Amino acid sequence: MTRCGNTQRVQVAPACVATIGIRSPRRMNALLWVVVLLVVGLCVMVLEVFVPSGGILGFLSITAIVAAIATAFLEQGPTAGMTVLAVAVVAVPVVLSLAFRWFPETPLGRRVLPPPPIAAEMLPDASGRQHTREMVGRSGHTVIALLPWGSVDFDGEQLDAVSESGPIEAGVAVEAVGAQGRALIVRRSEAGQSFQATEPEKQKIATESNLSPTLESFEFDQLHRPSP
Repeated sequence: MTRCGNTQRVQVAPACVATIGIRSPRRMNALLWVVVLLVVGLCVMVLEVFVPSGGILGFLSITAIVAAIATAFLEQGPTAGMTVLAVAVVAVPVVLSLAFRWFPETPLGRRVLPPPPIAAEMLPDASGRQHTREMVGRSGHTVIALLPWGSVDFDGEQLDAVSESGPIEAGVAVEAVGAQGRALIVRRSEAGQSFQATEPEKQKIATESNLSPTLESFEFDQLHRPSP
């Protein structure tokens, strides 16, 4: 009886070893497929963000990730499946954030994406804004009354301006205290110097004076006279 039992044990051992030898390569192949599917799914997801495909790449990416999780559950067991699921949940947002940050700097990203805008293009007429800021602290006079917006003259150059507080009449000395875009922020100068009427004001006065004699000489009574 003892010999028979030992014989059975000896016969069972090779069968167990053969079974383990067959299943180990299978488990290793399944694990390799899980890793490959997960990596491919993440890479295709990155391409979907930057390459317009009508959702095809996104569908393939999700399919590959789901296949990796399903393969881990079926071939490796629940523990491996939950591990791969957790890795996918963490890896997807991390990979997308890194793609948005680093992909535009890669050779492929420079081919696919348009070049970043230049700072000078994002702020048009930057030189004009800089010139306006350089006028801060200087003195000039108003050309058109500031109500509160108008025009001022600084060293023979007319600039848009806005009053710091309250309206300012034309021909009043002002000083620049700040800049708002291409417009100066001005206030009355402490000197309080006044200037003669500028050309726009002179033209306005001349036009009004030319209209006055015409209106005075026009006979309004003729408008109501009945025709004979």
